[in-house]
Amino acid sequence: MPIKLIVPFSAGGQSDIVARLIAERLQSGLGQPVIIENVAGAGGMIAAARVLRADPDGYTLLMPNASTLTIVPYLQKDAPVKPDSFAPISTVSQFPLVLVVNSQSPYKTLKDVINAAKSTPQALTFASPGYGTTPHLMGELLNREADIALTHVPYKGGAPALNDLIAGRVDIFFEAPATVLPYLQTGKLRALAVTGESRAPLLPQIPTVAEQGMPQLALASWSAFVAPAGTPPAIVERLRTEVEMALKSEQLVQKLQERGYGVITNRPAELAKMIQDEGARWAKLIKDRNITMQ
Repeated sequence: MPIKLIVPFSAGGQSDIVARLIAERLQSGLGQPVIIENVAGAGGMIAAARVLRADPDGYTLLMPNASTLTIVPYLQKDAPVKPDSFAPISTVSQFPLVLVVNSQSPYKTLKDVINAAKSTPQALTFASPGYGTTPHLMGELLNREADIALTHVPYKGGAPALNDLIAGRVDIFFEAPATVLPYLQTGKLRALAVTGESRAPLLPQIPTVAEQGMPQLALASWSAFVAPAGTPPAIVERLRTEVEMALKSEQLVQKLQERGYGVITNRPAELAKMIQDEGARWAKLIKDRNITMQ
């Protein structure tokens, strides 16, 4: 019987690529097919609700990113799932965000952006792939921590946001390294900072937010495997063990690193704590900034 791995994003995107790379190794260890199903929409809630309704037998899994479990449940009052609606299995990958601007932009550093925003409140704009995404909350975090007023411009996905950034219609954008790297290499974009605790291997020349005096902006987004609540602990542990073994493959690790992803695994209790702690961080920001889904 095949295992269904539900990915709450469209086929061909970065999360989908990561899921397919891991599934290929995972099915070898499990000895059965792992089929990817892409169920996009509503900040991951459509996919999450589908997995929530599935039998807790280990044959239907969800690979959410951090925002699906730690941001959207606090933004959508009628969200069909909550952070504790699932049985955590393990994280699988993580990556920082990169602050990028159009190559013609006058801004060369994070400080340049902050100074410009202070001198012309609400004049500068930041793009996001949509309400409730990590780039959206990252922009709001910058607003709060730097005491500035960047204006949020949401898009329906990262591609149109990038297109408008390149065209000069918005000022800044926080996005994954693998997504922006081709545009950095062709000179269409300029990177100002990475949000990781250390410099990104794909962009070793770009300083971190901490190096630029804003350590409170440090964060890494991540993807994980979870199962429906009530899945027997023995099944969760078998899946966790196979995920960990799959991610020990040097070939898989290399493929992920080439796309800007770091490999990270942990135990269910550790993942549950990550979800709880990060959810509390974002819930406070959502309350402080009065952020709503529009």
